[in-house]
Amino acid sequence: MPTMILRPIPLAANHLKPRITRRVAAFLWLICGTLPCFAADAFKPFTIPTAHAFPTRIAVDKSDAIWFIESNYNKLGKFHIGKSAFSEYAIPTPSSMPSDVVASRSGKVWLTEAHANQLGVFDPASSSFKEYDIPTIESLPSRIAVDPAGNIWFTEFYGNKIGMFDPVRETFKEYPVPTPSSRPAGIVADKKGWIWFLETQGNKLGRLNPKDGTLREFELPTPHESPRDLALDKSGALWFGGHMGRNLMTFNPATLKFKSFPMPGGSVIETPTVAADGKIYFSLKTSSRIGVFDPANRKFLEIDVTVGKSQPNGIVTDSRGNIWFADTEKNILLGMDAPAVQKLWLK
Repeated sequence: MPTMILRPIPLAANHLKPRITRRVAAFLWLICGTLPCFAADAFKPFTIPTAHAFPTRIAVDKSDAIWFIESNYNKLGKFHIGKSAFSEYAIPTPSSMPSDVVASRSGKVWLTEAHANQLGVFDPASSSFKEYDIPTIESLPSRIAVDPAGNIWFTEFYGNKIGMFDPVRETFKEYPVPTPSSRPAGIVADKKGWIWFLETQGNKLGRLNPKDGTLREFELPTPHESPRDLALDKSGALWFGGHMGRNLMTFNPATLKFKSFPMPGGSVIETPTVAADGKIYFSLKTSSRIGVFDPANRKFLEIDVTVGKSQPNGIVTDSRGNIWFADTEKNILLGMDAPAVQKLWLK
């Protein structure tokens, strides 16, 4: 592989819009980032065994194994960090279009199947899948999360609902979003068990209290942000990016106030994650880089990913503080040494 470098570089933009169907377009909008970049010594690449797997969303389990979706082959992949080895598992329903993945404390791995309109679960202990039909027809399940009690939560992009699945009783419950056609996407559960989600078309942040089913919406500070994914920091603050407004935003649940930080050069934020030191890492759609924001000094850093054409997608933090993400274009997973990035922080 080419010698890797790590440095901030000027921003680039891409506006390719292929002609695809409405449903596939929505699916790709939910899972994909776009286009080229470079690489760095801080990144360790691992090639996925199946060529052209189109890895997108990823998750990390309690043992620090990395789970990821192989969108092009309808598979669930696993990377064993200690062994540097991969395992791949075919999802039972053909062409299910898996759109997100999360690992629960029980060790099971859950995924949303957008085209199949199902919730899937994989048990690593028995290497077996089980799938459940979502009550709302053609709901297009998009993002998924696990609450402290082990319940599975997901957003219904077309169904305009927040779904909950109880793994013990194997039952669903759905909560309609008040704003019509809000197109809910990113979702997280906080320590209290409250469910937070983003409305991409409603331009709002939503909060659901599972205890009484009450749902409250908070209008974003600027219009047409079209936010997609959420991350939660140790203080309980929420972080997400706007696609149209080109801002990194945070919401304080205690004060119910938003703060916005304009992206340098107008980059578009994809999936965010919070590192052990509190910094916010995220993939950048228009420049195909990894971005970092330090809340302490409010500074941004943008990092080249790899040599040649690249497409970073999905991003998580493991228990050791390292950052992991998929590169859809190069068909690899990359581990990022967070301390190495700290040394290159922009002054």
